Amino acid sequence: MTFPRLTPVAATVAVALTLVLSGCTRTSESEDPMFQSDNAGNDGAMSTSKPAPELLQRMLDLNEETTKVHGGNWTFSGPDRLPWERDTTGYFGRVCPGSEPLSHRYTGMIMGPAVDDPEAAVSKYVSHFEKQGFTEVGRYNEDVPSDTGSGYYIIVTLEDAEGNALIYQAGNHLSSLSYEGPCSEDPAMTIPTT
Repeated sequence: MTFPRLTPVAATVAVALTLVLSGCTRTSESEDPMFQSDNAGNDGAMSTSKPAPELLQRMLDLNEETTKVHGGNWTFSGPDRLPWERDTTGYFGRVCPGSEPLSHRYTGMIMGPAVDDPEAAVSKYVSHFEKQGFTEVGRYNEDVPSDTGSGYYIIVTLEDAEGNALIYQAGNHLSSLSYEGPCSEDPAMTIPTT
């Protein structure tokens, strides 16, 4: 299956929808463990003492596993939509909101091909990752905006005890994965990887 070519407007809207709607899949900040204060003083994100290289590898593992579970050709979410490949260059941690002392986490987004049956795709995805200790914490269904195309999508958020969050969108217009990792105070998180 090849990835359908989208117009720049459709691609922009789809990416914006995924980013905006992924926030709708979470529980309230007072209930969500990703927003609880931890012993490191972070107001909002789980933290870990794991080193940056280990956290980067975990992100890449989860991205790669998603592409295999979902199938098809995946791309980076940037404007060039380059094919996604397991490459360790160019990543750096984003500041974790409210962290004191300052900590960072890896985040990313990749885009995947449309599916005929979003419900079946999400069911398969959730089942696969629940076997690895992830828990579903939110789900959102919506029709694709009529100016973008037709169909619908489902966004599901899964989290594990280590602070990894997978925000998976399966749609019959396109699919995507947004990843958020645990926070780390490792100074290497701020240096672009090579």
